[in-house]
Amino acid sequence: MTMSIRPAMTPMGPVHVRMSSVVRGDDKGPGVGIVNAPTAAEATAELHRVARVSGAENVVSVAADYRRAAIAGGTASTQWRIEVQAWGTAMGHPKISPAEREAGEADAEKAREAEDAKKAQAEQAERARPENDQGGKETAEVKAKAAAPAPAPAPAPIAPPEPTPAPVKASDVGPAPVTRSAPPPPAAH
Repeated sequence: MTMSIRPAMTPMGPVHVRMSSVVRGDDKGPGVGIVNAPTAAEATAELHRVARVSGAENVVSVAADYRRAAIAGGTASTQWRIEVQAWGTAMGHPKISPAEREAGEADAEKAREAEDAKKAQAEQAERARPENDQGGKETAEVKAKAAAPAPAPAPAPIAPPEPTPAPVKASDVGPAPVTRSAPPPPAAH
């Protein structure tokens, strides 16, 4: 599913068609079945053709106006000027530059990812609800333990002090050991 903030069609501008003709008729109006007299339906069809030529896909707010005026009268016939106008707003697909298209696709991708993340989060929340779990009580207890702050670690045990040696008394020590040194070298005379 593509999400876009762009409308499917944008206005391209106004379109206007004007058709006119001179026909002969009697004093009551143009003759019946006159081939060259334009009608409102013809003007509307021409309006759509003009819009397609300019690149539009559709025309909205179409309106038409039919007018007839006598321009010359005589004993046998009268000439009538018939004008038909049609107008509307041409609509077409917006022209998007490649850079804009890439930016729009990137935005759509981000929106899709955000929507997927929301769905996943909602599913996870739904699964985590105690009433949806088989062991609902156990899950609630596990969640309460997980939500509770962790207990502070116990202090490390203090090692007992090392014994200090007792002072040495002279009576505890025996006679000093005798060391013999080497004899002195003979003296030279």
